[in-house]
Amino acid sequence: MQVRDLVVSVLIAALYSAMVIVFHPISFHVIQVRIANALIGVVPILGKPAIIGITLGVLIGNITSPLGVLDILSFIPTFVGLTIIYKLRNVSVLLGLLIYSLILGAWVSFLLWYILGLPYVISFIYVTIGIMIATSGLGYMVYMVLSKYFKVISYG
Repeated sequence: MQVRDLVVSVLIAALYSAMVIVFHPISFHVIQVRIANALIGVVPILGKPAIIGITLGVLIGNITSPLGVLDILSFIPTFVGLTIIYKLRNVSVLLGLLIYSLILGAWVSFLLWYILGLPYVISFIYVTIGIMIATSGLGYMVYMVLSKYFKVISYG
């Protein structure tokens, strides 16, 4: 990893985790629109440094989660979902963002069921809609705006 890649990753991690904390009331639970997920729109453009940065941002931001220590493990499905977005960038960015939303919706709903005893299916519907708004809505808008100014940067 080059210094440039490391700097990009650290900046994205800091920005993501700060946004989770600033927007804490709408970043967790059944009804959530995690504004920080708009940053996921940079994954198809910046590639691996963005994947690492957002994954670290989730790890750091979720330290403040009301769901406790288990929510810190959310970095694992996040990493998987971000990798899928990156792999699908030449096929359909929107498809990658939708798949990410489904993966995270399933994971967060599991946490809500396991930790709080909330009904899984209802949680899945609400959580996934919120994630789709932030990721497939805001994130796709970020991607569309930035992709007009930057070509895909092959950082590695």
